[in-house]
Amino acid sequence: MKKLTLERSLAAPMGEVWEALTNEDMLKKWWSPTGFEAPYISVDLKKSGIFRYCHKSADGKEFWGRGVYQVIEEPNLVSWLDTFTDEKGNPVPPSYYGMIGDVITESMVEFRLTANNDGTIMKMIGDNPYDDSMLEEMKSGWNGMFDKLEVLLTQEL
Repeated sequence: MKKLTLERSLAAPMGEVWEALTNEDMLKKWWSPTGFEAPYISVDLKKSGIFRYCHKSADGKEFWGRGVYQVIEEPNLVSWLDTFTDEKGNPVPPSYYGMIGDVITESMVEFRLTANNDGTIMKMIGDNPYDDSMLEEMKSGWNGMFDKLEVLLTQEL
């Protein structure tokens, strides 16, 4: 399986970046691609705990997902197995939301944080279970979220 790796240098200490990755109220402010909002987020931050989220488009279409936490090493590493779900949290294939793919897939998402002077290097490594046609869309979605995170961290400082 191919991996997607994105890295950002953030002007915030690791503890604040960790909080942004694991706190429901903080996540609601940035955990959605450009043009979307996150009206629902829940975090049960423990091994095998569930991270649930909803991305809602400007026209009201909702895309639900969940992560099952695999590794939690505060404040350096958090990872989860991510999958699309319906509103009730039941796994569904991407085709449920009009995307390519009729098979329910779980993909590993990992965030590694490293101190960098007064800031933090955030590295996201994610499985890409789809063909290359989805890669640019995935990069765009993640980068839009990270842009929101950068703004949030600047405001929170």
